[in-house]
Amino acid sequence: MKNLLLGVSLAANVALGYLLLQDKEQLRALRAHADSVADKVVGKAEQWKGAVTDDPVDQLKGKFHEGRGEVKDAIEGVREDLAE
Repeated sequence: MKNLLLGVSLAANVALGYLLLQDKEQLRALRAHADSVADKVVGKAEQWKGAVTDDPVDQLKGKFHEGRGEVKDAIEGVREDLAE
């Protein structure tokens, strides 16, 4: 019985995931968020590299990438507000 319930739960979760991914706007928003997070992570890594190597150029590049991620988040927030 336990395995049956787990199987039904798994099937329901797969179906829900499929339905969520069918929504093109939701998928676009997820991609935009992933892109902004990637910029922030790259920025933090470049800043850390610049701090370790004492290279101000890498630190500046890192701040740029992190800022670009913040701007993308802000744009996505405005886009979501306008859609509502």
